[in-house]
Amino acid sequence: MDFRKKAPTFALLTDFGFDFAVASMKGVILQSLPQAHIIDIDHSLQKFSILSGAFILEKTITYFPADTIFICVVDPGVGSERELLCIEDGNRAFFGPDNGIFHGILKKNGIKTFRIKPDYFQNHSSTFHGRDIFTPAAVAYSNGNRAFLESIPAKDLITLADIDTKKLITYIDSFGNIKTNIASVHEKIPHYTSVIIRNTTYPIKSVQVFADVLPGTLICYKGSNDTLEIAISGGSAQKFLQCQVGDRIEIY
Repeated sequence: MDFRKKAPTFALLTDFGFDFAVASMKGVILQSLPQAHIIDIDHSLQKFSILSGAFILEKTITYFPADTIFICVVDPGVGSERELLCIEDGNRAFFGPDNGIFHGILKKNGIKTFRIKPDYFQNHSSTFHGRDIFTPAAVAYSNGNRAFLESIPAKDLITLADIDTKKLITYIDSFGNIKTNIASVHEKIPHYTSVIIRNTTYPIKSVQVFADVLPGTLICYKGSNDTLEIAISGGSAQKFLQCQVGDRIEIY
């Protein structure tokens, strides 16, 4: 017996926080597929941060089973005329708005891109497409239904130019540690001594682990996702630097 077919896996990514909206989406899945596995990727990212959503999605998908269905709802334009997407990458499928959250997926070769027919799912709200369109579409897809999909060229879909051309803060975790899109090419990062955020320069130390310095020291290191991260040993770099997702940074 193919257990995965009997128990499909759904992965949810939103900016809803600890909110009954997430439970509503899970309920929609479980009504039709009570045996489904549902995994919460993250619901705590900065509100409306498509940049963080794109970063998290790109950095986590490789850790999921090959046939996972992702429902990604960071959707400040909900109810507007943006496309409602389904993207296939091998056996994985992604459902969400066309606003850049699928930036990393759209850079891949061999993907298939579709729009969800707007009139297929009736009686939906104008402010909660996560529950009323994307989740029902993901459930229908899991059951083999493709009638609600129309092929659409990938080149017409929205990507995030800044994430490929500028040095940015892409995510801030619950500890206040700052994740960036600056690639760490080598096993050890260069010996940085200063970082500039919001036109202010701060001294910084390059380390491998937090224990290399005393508490309260501003540090940078190669993060677990192979990009440069900035932290305060034993504290919050976000509070210290007064920064937010999307801020540009320079490091020397």
